[in-house]
Amino acid sequence: MKVLYISHSAKLYGASKSLLELVRKMKEKGVEPIVVLPVKGELQRELGKSGIANVVIPYKQCIYYSEIQIMDILRYIRTNIIAVRDIGRLIKKEQIELVHTNTLAVSVGAVTACLLKIPHVWHFREYLKEDFDYKILNTGMVHNLVQRSSRCIAVAEGIKRKYQKEYGIKPVRLYDGIDCSAYEHPVNMTKSAGKMAELLLAGAICEGKGQWDAVRAVDILVKKGIAVHLNIVGNGSPAFIKELKTYIANRGLTKYISIRPFTKKLQELRIQSTIVLVCSRMEAFGRVTAEAMLAGKTVIGTDTGGTLELIGKKEERGYLYQYNHPEELAGKIEYVLLNRQEAAEKETKAQRFIKKLTDMDRYTDRIINIYKEATEK
Repeated sequence: MKVLYISHSAKLYGASKSLLELVRKMKEKGVEPIVVLPVKGELQRELGKSGIANVVIPYKQCIYYSEIQIMDILRYIRTNIIAVRDIGRLIKKEQIELVHTNTLAVSVGAVTACLLKIPHVWHFREYLKEDFDYKILNTGMVHNLVQRSSRCIAVAEGIKRKYQKEYGIKPVRLYDGIDCSAYEHPVNMTKSAGKMAELLLAGAICEGKGQWDAVRAVDILVKKGIAVHLNIVGNGSPAFIKELKTYIANRGLTKYISIRPFTKKLQELRIQSTIVLVCSRMEAFGRVTAEAMLAGKTVIGTDTGGTLELIGKKEERGYLYQYNHPEELAGKIEYVLLNRQEAAEKETKAQRFIKKLTDMDRYTDRIINIYKEATEK
């Protein structure tokens, strides 16, 4: 089966990493993947290394953050009309049997599949409004395209409930598969965190990802004489990063907090850490949570969305706090440092849980079955 995958981005963050691992495994299982990207970038390079066919066709996302201008709308329409034409030509040339759009942020794949009357599978990986305060540019059109799609996949129970209600559909809930071998690391059963506990917060640096919670929690802990060091790793708005750095400097926290750009060596930092923080306002699935669990690390995350689903309502596999409550986060960090044996037991339980939940063979087998159902329908 030849499948065309539509990516919203060429950056190698959560959704794109999940797409990369998916198409690698699909190729092993006999699916012929071709990935379409809007621009050149890291994802394209990684696809090339894996021998995955890919094509760059410029198109724009169907979501926006702030107020949108008429010129932006005109550029969106013009660019995407051309993209739909070019994607259609690619589908005919390669005799594509099914189109799989990787996120709700782009609609060109759905439009093209609809026009050519071939099956379309749509992967829902984001809340949009609740996590990033995004809005859909053309809600009526997207609503219609979702209903016309052969199948929709939700990466968590919360995502399934939201779009089932919003679009009147029945998405398949399927947690992401993950290449566990890239992240698995033995749980450290030692009770001591060392002289200074290392904390890690990785991901896009922006308002919704909760860096302020982490920074202010460290401020509270340092003032109490608790030795911690926080690594904030990722890329983001220069203005937002400057604001964080100014606060850190003014509060005398430069020794205790480092802000680093995105790195391919994130696993090394993860292994060196005592605790991984997931401070997002609302994670759909929470790949960073899953990766930390696979690495045998204690996760402290917000009590919302996919983070709550992975950690558990009763904190079976980590610890929870309320978003925008840094004093509660500081308290949970202090508790973990004082109760390392309990934390290590949760790390072991979390690692077993996430390995089973994100098993790549089971995941890709389910998706292949979804493809078969869609093409038969």
